[in-house]
Amino acid sequence: MRTAREPLIFALTLAGAATLLVSIAVGEILLTTALLTWLVWRPRSPNLPSYFVPMCAFILMTFVSLVFSPEPAINWAVRKTFIFAISLMAATFVTTTWRARTSYALLLAIATVTSTYGLIQFAFGYARFLTTRQLADDPTVLARITGFMSHWMTFSGEQLLVWCAAVPALVCLGPRWFVPLTIVGSALILSFTKSVWFGAAAGLAIVSLMIPKRLLATVVLPLFLIGILAFPLIYQRFAQSFGDPDFAPTYGRIELWKAGIQMIREHPWFGVGPERVSVEFLRIYRGANLGNIYYGHLENNFLQIAAERGLICFATFLWFLLELYAGLFRLVRLADESTRWMALSGLAALTGFIVSGLFQYNFGDSEILLLLLFIVSMPFGVLHERNGEKAG
Repeated sequence: MRTAREPLIFALTLAGAATLLVSIAVGEILLTTALLTWLVWRPRSPNLPSYFVPMCAFILMTFVSLVFSPEPAINWAVRKTFIFAISLMAATFVTTTWRARTSYALLLAIATVTSTYGLIQFAFGYARFLTTRQLADDPTVLARITGFMSHWMTFSGEQLLVWCAAVPALVCLGPRWFVPLTIVGSALILSFTKSVWFGAAAGLAIVSLMIPKRLLATVVLPLFLIGILAFPLIYQRFAQSFGDPDFAPTYGRIELWKAGIQMIREHPWFGVGPERVSVEFLRIYRGANLGNIYYGHLENNFLQIAAERGLICFATFLWFLLELYAGLFRLVRLADESTRWMALSGLAALTGFIVSGLFQYNFGDSEILLLLLFIVSMPFGVLHERNGEKAG
């Protein structure tokens, strides 16, 4: 049941999610305000998405892994648990097609602005690199575009989610959004982050047979042309990664994965403890290139969860993801033409996130995880409300 206060909470939730593309601090303030307003005013009871139980099981087992950790990161756990509240907020307050369409439009509009800024960064960065020829200035390796974020992985990960979700949403948003979508796609290409490229390809592939062919061609063609223009740099990026085994990012990722497997062998049930991967890596690693490896995480979502929280928690993580997929596919099957695009947007974003997460720990990036949960939870809210109206 809607009240006069309910639209305000929706507005705060949407503003918080959209602001994540610019500032995590402002985004979290708005989302916290929305959550507290909901808890105080209680304008409506929560809509629980189908993945709610496995999500709670995952959170519970994360806290269990903390109990067995020699250095429990309690503050980290509380902060990370708050992140999952956005899934309930999206499912509870994004309850109409208009609200969903407004949400996607705002996300794409802000992503277009941040992508434009990123493209300007690339232009100036590449000009600088042509002058210095220093690896530290190379916008395809160590000086990649960051937009308004502090790191290129966060920037490209957020743009990936918005781009994947926006492709099916164009069915509803209309052709005037093709240019903004192309700008975001161009920023993805020139981010030179391979995991994001793989994620974008996978996200597009999973919905390619369920969206209009003309829409698919309109999305792909301009990005294909941009890819051709950037091909020399793209080829160089792949050659560095796959042609040189001593290339620092490639070497480091392999060593991290080997260490992660060792951690699982030594601590199979409850892991080494959240936030303790870096400590354990220093103990395990015996190479001579430690200075060239970032060992704060294991560059893979599945390996990271299994190593730091154990195989029991890892099983609940898989349950959470599988139920999320199952729920979205159910919505695709049950929704009509006017709402199916929302479930497809969730599927595309989730797939892009998972595939890119095979090569980076994007599950540990708060901005990316918040944005993902917002996008994948919206369809559950709209379709839950619609089914309730039909039942009534």
